Amino acid sequence: MTFDLTLSEEQDAVRDLARILADDAVSPAAPEAEAARGVADALWRTLLSTGLTAPVAPEHGGGGVPDGTSRLLAVEGLGFGDAAIAASAFWSGNAALLIGSCGTAEQRDAMLPAFVTDTELRAAVALYEGFGRAPSEYRTTIQAEGDRWRVRGRKTGVPLTAGGGPLIVVGTDPSAGDRLRAAVIPADDGQGEGGQGGVTVTASSPHLGLDAAPMSTVDLDVTVGERHLLGGPDADDAALAHEVSMARLTTAALAIGCAQRACEYASGYATERTAFGRPISVFQGVAFLMADARMRIDAARLQVWQAAAGLETTEAAGTERAVSHAVAYATSIASEVTRDCVQVLGGHGFLADHPVERWYRATASLTALDFDPTCLAFTPAL
Repeated sequence: MTFDLTLSEEQDAVRDLARILADDAVSPAAPEAEAARGVADALWRTLLSTGLTAPVAPEHGGGGVPDGTSRLLAVEGLGFGDAAIAASAFWSGNAALLIGSCGTAEQRDAMLPAFVTDTELRAAVALYEGFGRAPSEYRTTIQAEGDRWRVRGRKTGVPLTAGGGPLIVVGTDPSAGDRLRAAVIPADDGQGEGGQGGVTVTASSPHLGLDAAPMSTVDLDVTVGERHLLGGPDADDAALAHEVSMARLTTAALAIGCAQRACEYASGYATERTAFGRPISVFQGVAFLMADARMRIDAARLQVWQAAAGLETTEAAGTERAVSHAVAYATSIASEVTRDCVQVLGGHGFLADHPVERWYRATASLTALDFDPTCLAFTPAL
């Protein structure tokens, strides 16, 4: 499959805006966000006002929903500033994208305006199950029981469960050929329709590398009414699969942005740090390492873009495998590159005085979310 690498004027503008925000707003706020285990309200409002992090259609008060490449450019750009802050914003925004693409008219009218007007809202999407499971392998089930729908399973790496916004759970329906489904778990006291009494949230330990986007493990055995089934019983399978795939590619783009930032920082450090009377950047052990890192980052980026382009043209089975490969490759490359950048700084690389250790932790955490090592032996058709 071939795809056009030429960016449109709009995509160029998105990339430039994201990089400006990364440099001016996101990066300076990173240490405070990690210490506070959350994104400050002022920064959240700034990001929300751009329309990049939680795209909503104009009829629901937003500025519109960009194409897939633009979304990935925005994710990578803000991830360049700080992967954890960007993850928090975009993972919450993934809920808006799921509702906008897959929800019924009533669901869109009821939930989407809040993503534009409520600057305190943090939504959560329960997507991952660990162990490199792709959506077709999810063990969380969503299936009909009488006139209600039962949601059962365990989700890991669920961000922002205490954010007050909707919790969207993605699972499969064994009674309908394991078709993909999503349900909105109501945020009530467990007595009303939905009943969150069947939801147990266990917060993850801090210092995993993405503290600004605090994650939890969520155990579910809860029933919801049909109005909480995203898109209803006859939801558009293709639309849901597309948005789930884009959500997974978001993690890959975050890792790429973080690795790019680490590479630029380490390269700058190497031109200033001297050894034997010369900058260490002139030594082959450093120069070749950084050159190789840049090439691998570019390769990972193209792999992610190719997977995104394939979502529009490829059958579901091939798309899922290509997305899994792109995510595994991008996150593994990002983890390796940031580790190399720590080594370029030597002993300084392990000190909090330099941010490379934070970026290394961030990419390691991103890798753990959705990494399937078997995919690294798979080469998708070009």
